[in-house]
Amino acid sequence: MGNTIDKMIDEIINQTDFSEETKQKAASVIIDTLIAILYGLKTETEVQNLIYEKQSSFGVALPGINKTLNNRDALIALGTAAVANELDEGNTFAKGHPSAHIFPAVYVTAIENDYTIEQIIDAYIKGYEIAVRLSSAFQMKDNMHPHGTWGNAGGAAARAILLGKKTEEIILVVKLALSLPLATNWLAAEKGQTVRNLYTGYGSLLAYDTVDLAGYGFQSNDTVVSDLWINIMGNNITEDKMMDNLMNPPMIVQNYFKVYPTCRFTHASIEAAENILKNNDISSEDIKNIEIQTYNLAARCNTENISTRLESKFSIPYAVSCIILDLNLYDNYEKNLNEIGSFINKVKVIDSEVITALLPEKRAAKCIITTKDNIEFSSQTDNAKGEFTHPFTHQELTDKYMNMLNHYKVFDEIWLEQLKNIDRNITFKTWLKNNGLLRS
Repeated sequence: MGNTIDKMIDEIINQTDFSEETKQKAASVIIDTLIAILYGLKTETEVQNLIYEKQSSFGVALPGINKTLNNRDALIALGTAAVANELDEGNTFAKGHPSAHIFPAVYVTAIENDYTIEQIIDAYIKGYEIAVRLSSAFQMKDNMHPHGTWGNAGGAAARAILLGKKTEEIILVVKLALSLPLATNWLAAEKGQTVRNLYTGYGSLLAYDTVDLAGYGFQSNDTVVSDLWINIMGNNITEDKMMDNLMNPPMIVQNYFKVYPTCRFTHASIEAAENILKNNDISSEDIKNIEIQTYNLAARCNTENISTRLESKFSIPYAVSCIILDLNLYDNYEKNLNEIGSFINKVKVIDSEVITALLPEKRAAKCIITTKDNIEFSSQTDNAKGEFTHPFTHQELTDKYMNMLNHYKVFDEIWLEQLKNIDRNITFKTWLKNNGLLRS
């Protein structure tokens, strides 16, 4: 691997004068992740139990709920809440969720200090770029889950930047973070086990602590990083992906947002089913079966027998059934399952070699609905909406956030627009206080 990581980090850290478009996109990513956390703090029993048992008079104030935890527990709670509802932003080039691994370390560091929004955005853009570039280059094994792995390096880098660390120090921080990934398992998501969410919680703790650990003198090097990510965590490292078109444009402007509270792997299937319903008059009672053809990684989301809320978020049969039966994916999954009943067994997921061959340019799904009269209706979605090339409208994102914020009586659309209207010269803490997310 030589000194490619060193070169990449050096170029990223020394970038200045980001475009207005890039800064606005970074602010949108920060807000999206913040709202994902606000939602997760209200929906996740495990996080609520942690807060109840560990709340303290001193430490880090959590946003929106007037509870305080020590640094360690705050990082775990924030990281876990961010990903729990499958609504946090992501990046196709990274094949994962960079911001969820960056926000907690940045949040806690900003609460401890008085960084301006401008400083936060600068660190965020750079930490995000580092995380995505590393993930893109590191061909992680498909049976591992990305949470708590490469993203930790982005969070650590962002914190180090805020703390004013020198470039050579940040390089050491990143290599140490890359040498401390969690041993994750994709089945945690597929089987609906909440350790999948905790991966990001502990990853956030590692991201924060790595900066301090490097300061104490702990080190790793290219040999350790390369061997770990080629022979244990992954299959290979494509070094060119660290440097190709670096920051041109920045990876943060090439992200995607989500409006469906389900795994990104399910979204093309959802949209293909929606397209059929929109263009044809089909009654659910007339449907004989539904076939979803999709790429290999998405085809793993084929669970019909759902036993947990998280498992429902990784089930194409569940998601498509909700769409066909006009059920709200934001509603209680048990309530939806009662409505769905045996209909879910009509949805079959096929691992299509033809569609897999379209990767990585297209992450497609084809939906084929066959009626009891043996009439077929089909639609293919090549890439789900939300990518930077096919963004959601302002109203679509507003509807998403209002669905997420209905647990907070004081947060309405007027409040949301005020939250988005950021004065970058004020501190991060002041911005949160001005919007009622921290006590004054």
